[in-house]
Amino acid sequence: MKIFVYLVIFFITTGFIPANAQSVKLYLAIIKAKNNISHKGILQRVDSNNVILNSENGIETIPFQLIKSIKIRVPKKSYNLKNFTPDTDKNKVYRQNAAGKFVDEWGNEEPSLTDIKDGVIASVIGNVLINSVALPVSKINPSISNFKIDYDQSRYISQLNELSYYSIYYQANPDIAAELRKLKEISLKPSN
Repeated sequence: MKIFVYLVIFFITTGFIPANAQSVKLYLAIIKAKNNISHKGILQRVDSNNVILNSENGIETIPFQLIKSIKIRVPKKSYNLKNFTPDTDKNKVYRQNAAGKFVDEWGNEEPSLTDIKDGVIASVIGNVLINSVALPVSKINPSISNFKIDYDQSRYISQLNELSYYSIYYQANPDIAAELRKLKEISLKPSN
């Protein structure tokens, strides 16, 4: 009986561990810099002087003096073409009956080549139409936050706190004491 109780306690406590763990969410930062140069990568960290991205070229450090604007997006997965062709006749076995016709186990006649050809053409056209609409729709990726810096230090510093929320570093190492102070300040303000 003790073993059963210990097992139940063990499974209950291990069930709560993943619920309490904080996951880090990746955010894509698109930085417009001087001379129309664009930097795109996962937002790693921000500090009072630089924005650090993990891009295809590796780690990039961009000083705020070069930043015009920053757009934050959620990275999207690539779209895989879908096949909407029904596979209803895939495993049907046709046998010749006494009348000489090929039928399946329920007595349905085997489709003719023209029926098969018409079904294939219709399914190919349907697949092309559906995928040609779904592919461009899947590429839509709106920004979830925009920061206009305009190469200005005071603007950058004023938006630094909010920008840091999207960085991997801040999500992994949040400043809990500062967040609690902010919540306390908000709760102490009189409501209208």
